[in-house]
Amino acid sequence: MKPLRQLMVALVTAGVVIMSMLTAYAQLPAEADGPRTLYKVRNIEIARENVERYEWARKIADGFTSRVSLIMGKDRAWIEDMLPELTPGVSYGQVCPRCVGEQCSMGESGVMRWSVSNPDQLTCKYCGAVYPDPEFPETGTLTAPKMGQSFTYYIPAAEAAHPEDRTGAHAYRWASWPVHVSFSGLIRLNRAQWVAGQALPLAKAWVLTGDAEYAERCAWVLDALAQRYPRWLYHTYYGTVVDLPPAEVAAEYGANPPSGKFDPEVLRTAFPEHAGSLNAKGFWGAGRLHAGVGGEGSFLLNCTVAYDLIREAVYEDGTPVLTAEMHERITRDLIEAGCSDLENYARIDNKCGPGRALSAAVGQLFEQPQRVRRGLEGLTTLLEQCFHFDGFCMESPSYSSMHLGGLYEIPDLIA
Repeated sequence: MKPLRQLMVALVTAGVVIMSMLTAYAQLPAEADGPRTLYKVRNIEIARENVERYEWARKIADGFTSRVSLIMGKDRAWIEDMLPELTPGVSYGQVCPRCVGEQCSMGESGVMRWSVSNPDQLTCKYCGAVYPDPEFPETGTLTAPKMGQSFTYYIPAAEAAHPEDRTGAHAYRWASWPVHVSFSGLIRLNRAQWVAGQALPLAKAWVLTGDAEYAERCAWVLDALAQRYPRWLYHTYYGTVVDLPPAEVAAEYGANPPSGKFDPEVLRTAFPEHAGSLNAKGFWGAGRLHAGVGGEGSFLLNCTVAYDLIREAVYEDGTPVLTAEMHERITRDLIEAGCSDLENYARIDNKCGPGRALSAAVGQLFEQPQRVRRGLEGLTTLLEQCFHFDGFCMESPSYSSMHLGGLYEIPDLIA
């Protein structure tokens, strides 16, 4: 019993330490100047010293500048053009019509390759087919009339031969459910994800080099995202689009989990027979950019940390990189809006991590202790409910990383 008693004492002691940290946070003001989320002033000072002293650190810094070299050669109009105004599509089950069933498998994901050098086309990794292709036109249309959006998709020959059958029996399948393949939707998704993925490395390049042009490009990215994000609708990995303002959808998911209670007409799908709760799916498989709460939370967390790193950036003449209008848009329409959405997700599971870490980051950034507490609660509750006492995940060892993804950053966020 002695080892067990020691373990219990250690856990209680750790809990006391964590609660003391939170109490101190609630009583003391945040740092007046400098970043305050994942990377604090002291972290940045150490990083800069390492870059000056060590080759390994310079290689890391060079990695950030290399990763953003393409976008550094682009102007603001190019960045805004890369980000679609129309809601991005999904990647699940987007097969190649030319070789499905022969080289790619029905329902397989990751079939299509995309490159920023050719941002308006997709290439099948198996047969090399390039889309869009006039031989496979997107003649199907899915509308969201309340929100004024319309999406197109390809109708396979078997489905086109049975236009009277709206059950999806002849459609392509993913996870046994009918899905439509939309090259245009997948292109929009890839374009949006690529631009969003530039924000954090740009911010890190600014911090490590002091070159305000990196902060400027990051500001352009975040501001463009803030202008697009309010219009991107909640959509699921089955292709269903919820034809309501995104904040309303998120609130309904939270009020009536897991999938909300929507009027059937707002669940827009190519296959009406499957427009019920499974196809609505809730946070588990839906989002504005990513079809799932885990991906959406990670995207928003990276944007929050990037904004924190550049929010005080100035040009050589002392002019702020971010205007007052940019500050307002980024914080209101991207960070706060996205965080408020995901705080409707109360479940503790293998996808909750990034959303809880996002709450902790936003709480630190805007001095909102209740959000920091929500992040810490997510960490402690997940450890209690989803892991055995010996440290193994209750689902499987391989799922441990998914459970902890995002959550492992919370101690650094609140320190």
